[in-house]
Amino acid sequence: MKHGATAPTYSVRPAIARAPLRSEVRKLLLEEILRGDLAPAAGITEAELSARIGVSRTPLREALLSLERDGFLTATPGRGFSVRPLTRADAEEIYPLLWTLEQLALRLAWPMARPRQVELEQANRRLESARRDPMVALARDREWHSLLLADCKNRRLLASIANLKDQAARYEDAFMRHSGQVITSVDQHRHILAAARRNDLDDALRLLEENWRVSLEFLGPWLDRQEAR
Repeated sequence: MKHGATAPTYSVRPAIARAPLRSEVRKLLLEEILRGDLAPAAGITEAELSARIGVSRTPLREALLSLERDGFLTATPGRGFSVRPLTRADAEEIYPLLWTLEQLALRLAWPMARPRQVELEQANRRLESARRDPMVALARDREWHSLLLADCKNRRLLASIANLKDQAARYEDAFMRHSGQVITSVDQHRHILAAARRNDLDDALRLLEENWRVSLEFLGPWLDRQEAR
């Protein structure tokens, strides 16, 4: 630049505008998937979806790609996106990861203080009272598990668990609706709390795995029947 010349000025667009929009679109679509409004195996027509929710194709496609990366959608060349179906193979990938990561988080949260034990006892009673309402029971079961791990300081670990729980939500909804075993979860939670009161970490970890295995043991045969239809 010559001496005395004025430096050119550039208008700078805000770089944050699209990211929040993409996040909001992703959140909206994820809620529709978890509620079943976008049903398992349902195809997604981007033009129709863009018009329905009132956003342009760019943030919509970014949200769809994010959901595909996180395991909620499937992308097929030439056919676009579809909601990932419920399958035994998928459940058998998700649930062992869930109980393994929850066990790690519980180790990091141990020992369990008495006030936390009281909170968990109260949350378990709320779950028991909701055993005839699958949607409420699902929310209260997730609340109980979140409280169980609340003293873990590893935020990335907790975020990974939360993402897996989102992926498991449709399976857990099926378990709550069709298994008739909500009261089994309540009893298992009581046993985990009893281990906490004894400060028996090994037993608590074993019981936590059993708690998740009950869901998978019911869902395997149930999913096989659904796929055979």
